[in-house]
Amino acid sequence: MVFTAAQRVLSVVILIILVKEITTSKGLVAKETNAEKIDRLLREIEEYEESEARGEDTQDMPVVRGRSGRKKKPKTPRVNLGHRQLSFPAPPATKNFVEIPGMSEDLRSFTICLHMRTDSVKGSTLFTYYDKDGAEQISLYSDERRTKYKLRINARHHGQKKAELKNLDGKWHVICALWEGKHGSYEIWSDGKIRVSGEGLDDDFKISGGGTFVLGQGGDKKKKFKDDAAFSGDISHFNVWDEWLDKADLRSREKSCKLEGNVINWNADDIKLTVNGKILIDKFSCMWKRELPADEVDLLTERIEKDKALEEDD
Repeated sequence: MVFTAAQRVLSVVILIILVKEITTSKGLVAKETNAEKIDRLLREIEEYEESEARGEDTQDMPVVRGRSGRKKKPKTPRVNLGHRQLSFPAPPATKNFVEIPGMSEDLRSFTICLHMRTDSVKGSTLFTYYDKDGAEQISLYSDERRTKYKLRINARHHGQKKAELKNLDGKWHVICALWEGKHGSYEIWSDGKIRVSGEGLDDDFKISGGGTFVLGQGGDKKKKFKDDAAFSGDISHFNVWDEWLDKADLRSREKSCKLEGNVINWNADDIKLTVNGKILIDKFSCMWKRELPADEVDLLTERIEKDKALEEDD
């Protein structure tokens, strides 16, 4: 690949700065020699230049953080979270949250599902959707009693419904929230079962497009997030559909660990997210894997290993 003289000069300047950092610090990776650091930094510069040469927007690349909490550039701007989870550290903090761009069009119904795991004894927010002006329009969060989760639509009207979910056991659970605006119909699911359902939750309302989904935090975005709304634990497979999925469809998708929303698709190669604070992107093991027959477990494991190998090749 051919670069302009200006690009080469910029690369050299960046390298000089990074080498200076190496000589004045202990480095980012334990037991990494200076030679290894230089080699790694050269590779990172080359990857960055190749991304720019392809015309890819590196500003929209998600922030991946190491165990130290320091920011690192992903290897490529393409992100596939299919076998990954977001790990929110304890104690819960306002600075730890993830942002995902929402839909462009208004929603008159939705299905939102996610895998979650926590043993936190505090109330917390799984996700919130804010419109482009920062007003809360969807939120799924637990109250101060910690066992009841509330689905809130249009915070300005204070419309919300509660469901008893016993999921603070440190194990993986699948939670889904469904709503349609014509009659205000709603359902909250947990592990394949409907925990609460009804009508009248902000009927004749629509969810505004152009906003942002926030994982792990809620409350008034215009002012300041609060610690008592922050999430501590793990979240994975966050998917959003612009329709009300029927029971059979929802159950089959839920247990497949290959949920693919048509608004937000966790398994998409180009999902965009912004990670704030000290959240880690870790490996995820499908919670339903233990319930599969042995031969299917072997096939699933083989597929995961192939995906990992492809990521390493990239």
